[in-house]
Amino acid sequence: MDSQTRRTIVGIYITVGVILFVVFYILLSGKILLHHTKEIKVYFDDVTWLRPGDPVIIYGIEKGKVKSFHLEKDKVLVKILLDPDVVLYDDSKISIRLVNYLGSDRYIKIVPGKSGVVPDFYYGYNASFDIELVASKLDSLSNIFSNLKLPDLGNLGDRFTNILEKNIKELTGMIKEPKDQLGLIALKLSLLIDTLNSMVQKQGTVARLVESDELYEEIRQTNQALKSLIEDIKANPKKYLEIKVF
Repeated sequence: MDSQTRRTIVGIYITVGVILFVVFYILLSGKILLHHTKEIKVYFDDVTWLRPGDPVIIYGIEKGKVKSFHLEKDKVLVKILLDPDVVLYDDSKISIRLVNYLGSDRYIKIVPGKSGVVPDFYYGYNASFDIELVASKLDSLSNIFSNLKLPDLGNLGDRFTNILEKNIKELTGMIKEPKDQLGLIALKLSLLIDTLNSMVQKQGTVARLVESDELYEEIRQTNQALKSLIEDIKANPKKYLEIKVF
């Protein structure tokens, strides 16, 4: 066997090896489905970190893959390949979720509706941003309390105590409910932060209204309870918000 023949055989082996590697990579990454599927179109405002091949989960079961996406005016059109037995009505909820809290991997969660009307396309939302928004609001709230001194808190009075207690109860209740409450939590934190900032800026006026050792102790305990709640949410997010991918 001359050198030219050997080089030809080696080239063929290398070419076949590269082709097999690419094919197996695509199959294993889920970018190509071998079984029959149907395509649906979903419009999102934002698809940050979503990638072709990401799973589509319905009731905890993988029932499809993200095929592709591209811009259409001010929206992103995502094409999804689903198993043919899946029927989605126009009131179905479609959202982009985080696979875990620390990584950038996403998946699409679908909660089928019951309207009986099958549309030409659907609208979804990016729920992964809600977690980031809640985290930023918690940081802002923590900064407000870190800048307050206990003697100052003692002069804020009954109104400050009532606001904190009310918001702690409402935030705790929303977090414990296994529903899509992240957006509401973020909104509640934002309103609480605005209220606290406003009261801190006017603490001289409130200070003149009440000066009581008893109120000081109540406010100090309420402040400590809120700080403990914030620290527990940051340290144990899975205790309050549970996202599973099967």
